[in-house]
Amino acid sequence: MRESLSSAGAVVALAELHGGVCGALCAGGTPAAGRWLANCLEDEELPASMAALADDLRELIGVSEQTLADNELHFELLVPSDDAPLEEQVQALALWCQGFLNGVGTTAPGVARQSADGSSLPEILRDFAEISRAGLSEAEAAGEGQADFALAEIHEYVRVSVQIVFEELAAERAIAARDVH
Repeated sequence: MRESLSSAGAVVALAELHGGVCGALCAGGTPAAGRWLANCLEDEELPASMAALADDLRELIGVSEQTLADNELHFELLVPSDDAPLEEQVQALALWCQGFLNGVGTTAPGVARQSADGSSLPEILRDFAEISRAGLSEAEAAGEGQADFALAEIHEYVRVSVQIVFEELAAERAIAARDVH
């Protein structure tokens, strides 16, 4: 997927793209995820022949929806592995959360409006907004402290929380599905 994005000339990060797809899936289902992707990539100057990317994006939506709907909690974020540099992992998780919030907000504007005043926004989405601004301090970047342990905990929190949001926004998806037909 990363290869087909870069060979098509897209500059959007895979983590942000996956987060947006998942946010749109949570709030509006497969059609919303497809629209979100199209809007996300419309500003990119991509070549007309990008069949490999289109196939990968359809697969991304399908696999993401399938794992979100799975009760076995198999859903995973598309972010760098634990082997990647810590700074890269933190940046990717922040971008993933930013993409997720964008996907939810553009798909379900009612949820986004709630986020503006904070009155009824679920705590999870507020946390994701905080995580989207994450970065490493100089000491953490230098390997001092336990930033990698904290990151693993935050990663797991995000992973499980996305599935909770998916369940909580089932009514939004049902409305969106009804409006499509």
